[in-house]
Amino acid sequence: MTFLKLSRRAFGALTFGGLKFGGLAIGAIGLSLTAMPTPAAAQSYPEKPINIIVPTGPGSLVDILARLVGDGMTENWGQQVIVKNIGGAGGSIGAAKIAEAEADGYTLGFVPANLTTHPYLYKIKYDVQADFDPVIRVAGASMVHYVNNDLGISSVQEFIDYAKANPDKLTFATAGLGSAANLASELFQTKTGVSMKAVPYKKLNLGVLDVVAGRVSTVFVSAAQGMQFVRDGKLTALGITGLTPNPGAPELKPIAELGVPGYEFKSWFGFITPSGVPSDIIAKLNAEVVRQTKTEAFQQALAKAGLELIAGTPEEFASVIDAELASWKGILSK
Repeated sequence: MTFLKLSRRAFGALTFGGLKFGGLAIGAIGLSLTAMPTPAAAQSYPEKPINIIVPTGPGSLVDILARLVGDGMTENWGQQVIVKNIGGAGGSIGAAKIAEAEADGYTLGFVPANLTTHPYLYKIKYDVQADFDPVIRVAGASMVHYVNNDLGISSVQEFIDYAKANPDKLTFATAGLGSAANLASELFQTKTGVSMKAVPYKKLNLGVLDVVAGRVSTVFVSAAQGMQFVRDGKLTALGITGLTPNPGAPELKPIAELGVPGYEFKSWFGFITPSGVPSDIIAKLNAEVVRQTKTEAFQQALAKAGLELIAGTPEEFASVIDAELASWKGILSK
């Protein structure tokens, strides 16, 4: 991920010594500077309404968090921030709309972690590294591996042994191709060599209920969605998908320490822009989102969802995207 602010669309507007680049007409000899962003671009920003594209339907966690940030921006900046839901194809339709938007800072995207799986799961025309600029990874969380009590399994190793002895007998609940539950399960199968069958749900909470009832064997889902069933004695929790303690399930150890070395999965949510937005506007957006994450309403939403605040830098977000693109390529391209 590069932070050079000369994007491919900006390159198409450059002229050198009477030559034409990007198929655009020449207006002057030499490098035209009039269209180039200046370091002071953020001084007057924003001057008009801002759109936040959310690649899921209304009412999803991504949508709720985006609206909380957007409402705070509206109040603080005095410009309306409009959240637009463009779902479908695992978020790739909404992501395409973000990539196509003008790189002026007035179109943002608030996306989940499966953005980095799009090149391997869908036919897309955008390049995740070249066509987006990261603004901030806002929050994230590890997930919990739950199993139905009737299986009589109480450890990760017991689960692996059972799955290998009964290939394709176990089923796992998922919210569909590319969802966090799907990706955590696929990664687990890749790292352990076990084979399970996916059972898709439009709403994963229904899948959790089916695991409780024994209609489905297992599910990878958040602590907020499953730990109460564990505490009520209705589900068994085997471990967490991350490497650091999960606040919603502090008693659980990482799966990586319980028999699956190298296993790590952590969902996240973050803001991106089309590639080429001036760096000072990116910095202003980052600072404003950080400001909004400190509000009581946002903190309460994070706690309810079992998410941890990250609120990092654009560079930190870029490194995560790069690393995950490389990791998923090795897993999902097989």
